[in-house]
Amino acid sequence: MEWTMEDKDWIEEEFGRMPIAEDIFTYIQAYEGMGCEFRLWFKDEAPVAITAVLDQAPSNQKSWLGTIVVDPVQRRKGVGHDVIQCIVGEKREVVFAGIPLQQNEWSLFLGKCGFEQYAIEGEGKKYLTFVHPNEH
Repeated sequence: MEWTMEDKDWIEEEFGRMPIAEDIFTYIQAYEGMGCEFRLWFKDEAPVAITAVLDQAPSNQKSWLGTIVVDPVQRRKGVGHDVIQCIVGEKREVVFAGIPLQQNEWSLFLGKCGFEQYAIEGEGKKYLTFVHPNEH
């Protein structure tokens, strides 16, 4: 997906630099090794988002939204919200997410999608943890 390479904040956070193919393969392998399921989301047969969801995190045995990247052309059109609602709808319990503390735009996005701020965690680098109450 060329558009994932356009998301500079995500690239910087996940890789620290512009990744090469081997970096991306290693990234996916590491997340899959933790039990994450990567999913490609489509709208009108075109890919519009990528997610990685961990069903049972070692930290709390709950579901975590590990990654969501929406095609920049599709942003602010409800795609990310719809994807998150679908993910949450597939789970029986709450769903967690975590972002670097300084990522205000990501924080606002998660809030608009029904996530609530839960805690600030981490030693050195701080992360803001969110929880989606998953009320059906």
